This record gives sequence, C-alpha cells and structure tokens, in this order.
Amino acid sequence: MSIGWMATLAEADTYFFTERISSSGWDGLVNDAAKTRALNNAYNRIYYLKDYSIPSSPTAAQLVILKKAQCEMTEYLAIHLADEDRRKGLQAQGVAGAGIVKETYVRFGSDVIQADDVPVPPFVKQLLESFAAFKNTPFYSVDIDRDEDEAVSEDVTDL
Repeated sequence: MSIGWMATLAEADTYFFTERISSSGWDGLVNDAAKTRALNNAYNRIYYLKDYSIPSSPTAAQLVILKKAQCEMTEYLAIHLADEDRRKGLQAQGVAGAGIVKETYVRFGSDVIQADDVPVPPFVKQLLESFAAFKNTPFYSVDIDRDEDEAVSEDVTDL
C-alpha cells in the first residue's frame, strides 16, 4: 500500500539511508506506524500547500521530485513539528514575541506574522519550485500614445 508518493516504507528507508547524510528525525520515529503517520503528514502538507499546484497523477519525473520532497518534509516534521505546533499556537493567540526567551515570530523578509502560513523547509521549496502555482513573472511598462507629455518613468504624483 502506497504512503503518499512513496510505494512502501522500505522505499522511504532506502531514501533516508542512501540520500541523506543524517536522518535523526526519521531514525527517531519509534516504529512503522509512526513512520507511516509522518510520511502521510508530509504528503498532506505538500499536497495541500496553497502556493503549489501538485498534480493528482504526476509523471514519472515529477514523482521522483515529489518523493524526495515528501521524505525531506517528513524529516523536518519529525524534528520540528512539536516546536512548530507550540509556536503556531502562540501566534494564533496573537503573541508577537516571547520576552523570556527573547524570540520574535516573524517570517523571513517580512515584518508581518502570518499564523496560517505553513512552514516549508528551504530544500523542499527548491524541490517544489517547478510546481509553483504562481511563477514570478516580470512586470513591464512601456510608453503608449497619450495626451500627456510625460514619459512613463515620470513621477506625476506632485502634478
């Protein structure tokens, strides 16, 4: 029986044994039931990410990427899920900082705290880049035929 994109637990074990330098999170899962839950949790987290469009029937090439992403997300969750749940709980309560430990809960590159954002490890983000629902498309502006004498680059806020 498949577990997300992984065919079996043995396939996941092989990934962690051959692809990773360290897999302390996976190795710390106490039994096959815990490993299965972790893989399912990682699968669901990836499949339902709002910024990615994951096909329900991926191609063979996409499946290779999705299996790696599922295993990497599993490792992240095995190590960090309990801490993430506590922090997200605090954010949901409106806590913006904790004075005792001097932590401030902020997203990278932003001063806005989003309690409903689902954390995705950087390597998983890179793996899923080809599945991004919204690609960064550049915005262009050009001069058009207009009545004004100013160019597009002209700041007209004070006129």
